[in-house]
Amino acid sequence: MNLKIFNTLKHSVEDFKPSDKHKVKLYTCGPTVYNNVHIGNLRSYINADVLKRALEFNGYAVDWVMNVTDVDDKTINNTIKEFGNGANTEQLKTFTARYFEGFLEDLEKINVNQKDISFVKVTDKIPDIQDFILALIKKGYAYKADDGSTYFSIEKYQKDFGDYGNLVGEKFLEGKKIGARVKVDEYDKENLSDFALWKAHEDDNAKIFWEHKDLGPGHPGWHIECSLINYLKFPDGTDIHTGGVDLIFPHHTNEIAQAQPIYKPFVNYWVHSEHILVNGAKMAKSAGNYFVLKDLEEEKIANGLALRYLVLQSHYRSRLNVTKKSLLAAKNGYENIIKEVSLLKNKLQDFDPNVGTVNDIYYEKFKDTLNDDIDTPAALAVFHELLKSKVSDSEKLQTIYKMDEVLGLSLENASSSEKELKPDQFPSDLKDLYTKRLTARSNKDFTLSDHLREEIEKLGYRVIDTKDGIQIYKY
Repeated sequence: MNLKIFNTLKHSVEDFKPSDKHKVKLYTCGPTVYNNVHIGNLRSYINADVLKRALEFNGYAVDWVMNVTDVDDKTINNTIKEFGNGANTEQLKTFTARYFEGFLEDLEKINVNQKDISFVKVTDKIPDIQDFILALIKKGYAYKADDGSTYFSIEKYQKDFGDYGNLVGEKFLEGKKIGARVKVDEYDKENLSDFALWKAHEDDNAKIFWEHKDLGPGHPGWHIECSLINYLKFPDGTDIHTGGVDLIFPHHTNEIAQAQPIYKPFVNYWVHSEHILVNGAKMAKSAGNYFVLKDLEEEKIANGLALRYLVLQSHYRSRLNVTKKSLLAAKNGYENIIKEVSLLKNKLQDFDPNVGTVNDIYYEKFKDTLNDDIDTPAALAVFHELLKSKVSDSEKLQTIYKMDEVLGLSLENASSSEKELKPDQFPSDLKDLYTKRLTARSNKDFTLSDHLREEIEKLGYRVIDTKDGIQIYKY
């Protein structure tokens, strides 16, 4: 099966046909580096990484570019909170660099190789952004307003192109009118106002601004950066642009509008990851259900590879409901895989991953699931089927490694460091929970049993239920 992928712009699954039959130009909306990224952001980057790996699995070379938003409303406001009302552009860069480094650390933990990505910081491209805006003004699609800022004219764009909002859907514009200008970076779907390309400097921006003789002192709006960076990196058009569904409007819709007056084609395939929910609700710090990877690690709930394994279990276009229980289950599931792969490796002491045979049946089955709109749950099912199969150990391990080129679970480095503990080795706190859980299982009180499992796992142990009882492993 040839690779098929859901194109948000066409609202359907399509055969993937890159502009170059050997190379794919891939762009991903990157982080806004004002804080640690949350697990919803990480899901989007894991999915983009799996897509990139799937493209390579199909024989394409991939040129992967990601922007780094190190100037916008959020980064400016948080820099001022830290450095005070005299904060300047260099302090903005100091502030955002810290969170960019944290982002790179998170990428490493979820096994996204940063060496595969060309990162472009917005603050490094200010003159190019200014030139892009001037080109839009010259063509009549942007104008400098009485507040000193420069805005994009949706009315002018719609008159000439007629496709504003098509990324959202054909009926998006029905009943809506273009309203007043809006200067903030993010706004709701009912607002079709002209948006800021260049924001005039104001006192509450401290000393964070760039000078320009025509545009005046200020800083770029959020939307213009990605249009410009795509243009710089892929002037002949981008094959695939990825991001979360929350970016479809206004960000990606505005990217298209800004770019097309300058050059077409802009992007051929738009690929969007769905939201993560936490305990069935939208993530929010105020609700206490806001997860970042560092916190999950500290609480011994999950690490980066366990999170990646959980993400793979859900199709990228499906909402993923995350709970501490599901994270712990993913951690256990991943450890089980590591254990099985480690046993295979121990049995094959002289195994050479560079020499050996891949099982064609499982390989083709796995590839077909990937090529069916990157169906990672189905791909994982094939992977687990292989683990339980009667394929020879050598062929099985070779095929596992081949599949992991896409799954990215770092199985070639798999080594189980767990040690099974017997009841006479339990510390007192574990012994008490273990005894209570045996009783709960005996009484078929599965709610209490699940609760006690979580309490045991919080202490740094892994629980495996067998027909003969409970096995406890120390990480």
